[in-house]
Amino acid sequence: MPGPPSTSWRTGHLGNLYNPYGMSWHHQLNQKYGGAVQINGIMGDEHIYVSDPKALHHICVRDQDNFEETAMFVQGNQIIFGDGLLSTLGDHHKKQRRILNPIFSTSHMRDMTPIFYEVVDKLVGLINKKTSTGPAKMDILDLMMRTALEGVGQGGLGHSFKTLEEGDGNSPFRIALRSLIPTIFSLQIERQILPFILGIGTKAFRRKLVDMTPSRRLHKLRDIVNTMHVTNTEVLEEKKAAFNRGDEKVLEQVGHGRDIVSVLLRALEDVSDEDRLSDSEVLAHMTTLVFASHDTTSSTLAHIVHLLAIYPEVQEKLRKEIKDSKDAWEREHETGDRNLGYDRVSELPFLEAVCRETLRLEAPVTFMSRTAREPSVLPLWHPMTGSDGKTITEVPIAKNQNIIIGIAAADRDPEIWGPDAAEWKPERWANGIPKLAADAHLPGIYAGTMAFLGGGRGCIGIKFAQLEIKIIITMLLDNFKFSLSEDEVVWKLANIQMPWVEKTAANGPSLPLMISRLA
Repeated sequence: MPGPPSTSWRTGHLGNLYNPYGMSWHHQLNQKYGGAVQINGIMGDEHIYVSDPKALHHICVRDQDNFEETAMFVQGNQIIFGDGLLSTLGDHHKKQRRILNPIFSTSHMRDMTPIFYEVVDKLVGLINKKTSTGPAKMDILDLMMRTALEGVGQGGLGHSFKTLEEGDGNSPFRIALRSLIPTIFSLQIERQILPFILGIGTKAFRRKLVDMTPSRRLHKLRDIVNTMHVTNTEVLEEKKAAFNRGDEKVLEQVGHGRDIVSVLLRALEDVSDEDRLSDSEVLAHMTTLVFASHDTTSSTLAHIVHLLAIYPEVQEKLRKEIKDSKDAWEREHETGDRNLGYDRVSELPFLEAVCRETLRLEAPVTFMSRTAREPSVLPLWHPMTGSDGKTITEVPIAKNQNIIIGIAAADRDPEIWGPDAAEWKPERWANGIPKLAADAHLPGIYAGTMAFLGGGRGCIGIKFAQLEIKIIITMLLDNFKFSLSEDEVVWKLANIQMPWVEKTAANGPSLPLMISRLA
């Protein structure tokens, strides 16, 4: 197997894999070595980094039951989120997906559309106040995080976190959520030994062990988990109490009973005892939903706005499409309402192209990990040359072999996306999925890319995320113009891509851009 030389006998390539400045390392692996590359973990533990489309199809779809999430991933998520979709395997995971899939249906997303508009109206009002006397420099990442949290709060939980009210919106819950990914990322090496630690003693003993460990990062993670758990427990108890008081009380709540948790609680009233979810599972799904919707959505939104500021001609083209559609909608409905309905906002072609291209080029999550339960063979779409000079057409996989799914590597592969694969070109989607990519058959569930993964562990909230992103972008471009500030922004890895300004890095990730009202 070809692969780069190890950089450390103790941690192998983990330093490269998790390097905050390591995006280029991920992007060049398949171009330099091929679609299946050998890298090393702790003490020489072998990993196979896969970006070949045919091999990925076997991992994510055809043999997905054989390639499960790693013990580190599942057990780490179980500690943080509980028994939700990110921390269950096999039949347990399939049962949860079966119950939750209808909750994210198109019909429910249509019902949720007005909720998102209510949230984004507050964002527009907030920016209007800041730009009342002229253009203002604002942290787009902060605004997108505040909006994404309020969006999932109202649309997902039927609860307002009040992040778009006057002030900075920094509740203890928001501070905890914003700190979660950087804290997890700072513990990546320690997480490698998590499966061994979890075999020691009882939960109470392990909790005591955490309290006694002289690690500020570990204690910070403990406090973050506690804050998230307490807040979501309170939200769930309020929701259940409203249900017990009757439908009218539910309709009076934030979300008016159309939020995901309300729909889920109603659905659980009609399921068999075998399919019923415990309160702890519902709570885990709530925490998972908030986490997954907050960081990935805000990262994607920030990237879209940043790229539109870098390419003002694309921003103007997209704005024209949005304004033309809103003008037509206003004429058709004669109500003065410029808020596009679900189908109309979903079908804007250039907006869809901008979203697809951004998620292809800059997916929030760069890679995922899997473990082979049994021996297997991964066939390759594109044969490679081995380190011995021989042609490799398939890769044998041993039991317990660790696999890295190279999301960013696959979505920037010139063999799949053409020689301009590293460039941001929304026009490449003018006629649908580009032919090269269509022929490659990447197993992703979104536009032939791996941004939302694929198979049974593909992102269940893809429609939720797409709707929220598109409503936010249409509202922003209908009201404001975005341009670059003097600050130099660098996007770094931290499990999820985030923008940083080096001179203010101590304050955390940020994306300062200039915002001005449209004339």
